[in-house]
Amino acid sequence: MPFQISPGVNVTEKDLTNIVPAVATTIGGIAGYFNWGPAEERTLIDSENNLVTVFGKPDNNNAEQWWTAANFLGYAEALEVVRTVNSDAFNSIVVAGPRGDAATDDDGSNGAGILLKNADAYYSGVEGGTLPSASSDGLIGASGGKAEETYFAAKWPGTLGNSLKVSVSDKHEIVLGNGGVAGSGITTGAAGTNHMMVPGFAVGEISVGDTITLASNNYTVTGFTGAASGDGAKVVIGGGVTAQHTAEDAIYTHVTFKENLVAADVSNGATATVKWAYSGNFSATPDTSTDAAKFGAANDEVNIAVIDEDGLFSGARGTVLETFTASKARDARKFDGTGNYYVNVINEQSKYIWWGDHLDNLGTVSGTTAAGAGVKWGDSFKNVENASLEDSGSGVTFESLTRNFYGSFVNGTDGTGFTDTGRYTGGYDQFADAETVDMSLILGANAEATLAGQLIELVDARKDCLAFLSPLRSNVVDKTATVASDNAVDYYNNTLNKSSSYGVFDSGWKYQYDRYNDIYRYIPLNGDVAGLCARTELTNDAWWSPAGFNRGQIRSIVKLAYNPRKAHRDKLYKNNLNPVVAFPGEGTILFGDKTMQRKPSAFDRINVRRLFIVLEKAIATAAKYQLFEFNDEFTRSNFVNMVTPFLRDVQGRRGIFDFRVVCDETNNTGEIIDRNEFVADIFIKPARSINFIQLNFVAVRTGVDFEEVAGA
Repeated sequence: MPFQISPGVNVTEKDLTNIVPAVATTIGGIAGYFNWGPAEERTLIDSENNLVTVFGKPDNNNAEQWWTAANFLGYAEALEVVRTVNSDAFNSIVVAGPRGDAATDDDGSNGAGILLKNADAYYSGVEGGTLPSASSDGLIGASGGKAEETYFAAKWPGTLGNSLKVSVSDKHEIVLGNGGVAGSGITTGAAGTNHMMVPGFAVGEISVGDTITLASNNYTVTGFTGAASGDGAKVVIGGGVTAQHTAEDAIYTHVTFKENLVAADVSNGATATVKWAYSGNFSATPDTSTDAAKFGAANDEVNIAVIDEDGLFSGARGTVLETFTASKARDARKFDGTGNYYVNVINEQSKYIWWGDHLDNLGTVSGTTAAGAGVKWGDSFKNVENASLEDSGSGVTFESLTRNFYGSFVNGTDGTGFTDTGRYTGGYDQFADAETVDMSLILGANAEATLAGQLIELVDARKDCLAFLSPLRSNVVDKTATVASDNAVDYYNNTLNKSSSYGVFDSGWKYQYDRYNDIYRYIPLNGDVAGLCARTELTNDAWWSPAGFNRGQIRSIVKLAYNPRKAHRDKLYKNNLNPVVAFPGEGTILFGDKTMQRKPSAFDRINVRRLFIVLEKAIATAAKYQLFEFNDEFTRSNFVNMVTPFLRDVQGRRGIFDFRVVCDETNNTGEIIDRNEFVADIFIKPARSINFIQLNFVAVRTGVDFEEVAGA
């Protein structure tokens, strides 16, 4: 206890309950070129359905990697996935156009796109509240007019984002009447035509995609025609030009529809309602939030809909994927205190889009929060409250959209040149740090020799996980069993040419059904072999062999690329390749449990290597709490008492035959202590799996006593 200066009672507590913790060795890892999802960061996936949701469906470019991941998840529930993308991949975007809402540049061309690999890339790229423009860093291409602003960007890179559409509204309905032109109402063409003339009503207040209701029928706006098309297709009609158009120099908006007008709806001077296409997906029209009312503000609510325009996400065109009701105010809060600013709501809750910039098609911006003036989107309630008080409570109103906003995403690209080099850089190297990344089983998928060698070097450096590899597709697919087995052995010995107890190499590929594309594909088996290791640990323990008829059953298989017979299996196994064999009536079985270590030892078996990974990982985790303690008899005894029960438990679970822990003055000499070191020697007799069974049947004469020929 510490020295005390004056009399008193000092209570201390010492924790001698240290134990060796359980460690997870069923976590898999894979890197590949997927169609969707965050890139160059690890994402934990727990099922095939989750894989589809986060990283999209397989296609011809990535099926071998995608299905390797999915096959592993058929056995286990934890896979760290890293998506790799090329530098010429882009997120699809919605950019400012000539009238502020089209997905084109000012010169009519599309923007070049923007690459946002993950959330870190997005948040580091946002400058001054908006995504960088072409004038700032060239991320968005623009060849004419002002540097384009990105209203929205797809959450992740890839052409899949081009299927998206976003729509924004802060008022679901607008009533169209005479538009302020005396004596003039809505005029139309003849019944059966697909157009209508609206006087005194700027085209900006009607958007393509809106629904216009005349009488009891709804008409979908498809466009505008007429003079001054660059300014919204307004048509100037002089007095007396036609009987219908009587207004003196009235300006009409010429609206075209998908449907032809019904005769009963054609009525000069009629009123009509313009309705937002997605109003039915919201329970109420956006208005003033409770939070805004407290500060004397109004009109702060806005609705956002994210739509699968081409149906590539949902399978049905026009499906509404997400809806959000939020506030235009930067400091808006919900009733539970969580933020409600529409920018943050989109960025934090949407699975499909990032916010890029406030829309241009707003009302007049005064640039001030003076009472009664329009308040900008992104302003704070504090400023609004101050302005309201100064104006004796007349209140301020947030700017309104002059029309509903519809924006289709464009210019998303997957990139080109998918290579194994790219899969390692920014992909598998995310698993390299053993201190910060908990990883156990790395899936090579269709890795060729260079990448396969890098994965072996990675696990050799980590020393706490295995890499699972397969021969090349060209080695085994559409080959006879003899040629395929010879090719696999030659590739392993001469092309790959690696020896490591942390590597596992199987014999080939399997043929399976791809239900997402309704075709059959050949997929490498290493995802299944890794999955068997993970499932074996869940059903038994990590130190049990994953092979054989009890635990080595391969799932989701139509046939093998080749089925090695006994002679082929002998050659494969002698060269450390684990055969996968289809036995009639028994299924397809992993029929070997060797590692890639060429030197004969206990570590040339998967179960022994996995046993030592568990022991080393668990005991090392517990041992770090001895750091900076004194190297004396008490600390050494405490360590032995901590490790011994753990090893006894492993022994009871058939992982080891026997063990001994030595940590005393014999191996912690004065010289060791003076070097600030601590030594513990842990001797293990690992349990071995049965690879060979010899059954001896001996026939004897009827009168022979068995003890005479076999002993007691």
